Amino acid sequence: MKTAIYPGTFDPITYGHIDVIKKSLKIFDRVIVATTDNINKNYYFSIEERRSIIKNSLFKDLKLNKTKIKVIAFDTLTINLCKRFK
Repeated sequence: MKTAIYPGTFDPITYGHIDVIKKSLKIFDRVIVATTDNINKNYYFSIEERRSIIKNSLFKDLKLNKTKIKVIAFDTLTINLCKRFK
């Protein structure tokens, strides 16, 4: 199974982000959208709000396949996240 990890703040998610996700679904079996929560940054939305906005955008509004996309929060280095999903 080919898995892509798309890390970012997604504060908020944009049409550009969504375009990358949709194109990734054509190449990969699974896409993990990983929103980060870095204590050194000021965000417009909390981590919970961002996850909710991402899920609503992808699954409710665009009706994308829930089995192919996983939305998670992370607060580690991206390399550690990649090791978790290898």
